[in-house]
Amino acid sequence: YKAFQRAIDTGTKPETQIEIVTPVIDLRKSEIVKRGVELGAPFELTWSCYQAEDEACGRCDSCALRLRAFREAKVDDPIPYA
Repeated sequence: YKAFQRAIDTGTKPETQIEIVTPVIDLRKSEIVKRGVELGAPFELTWSCYQAEDEACGRCDSCALRLRAFREAKVDDPIPYA
């Protein structure tokens, strides 16, 4: 993200202040899920699967990471899986 910040700083006018903020960058995915629950995040509107289907495949790397995060957080994942 630091490289993106440098690119923004280089490509914008000096009076334009744009800052990249990454509040969850050092958190484990399960910690992000827990924080999302605390904040009332609409997980049913989020999507991690690499497949462009109506249901998540449950098999790709992204689904595996998401499923593990929800399991470790002891939270039910609200999206449908095939």
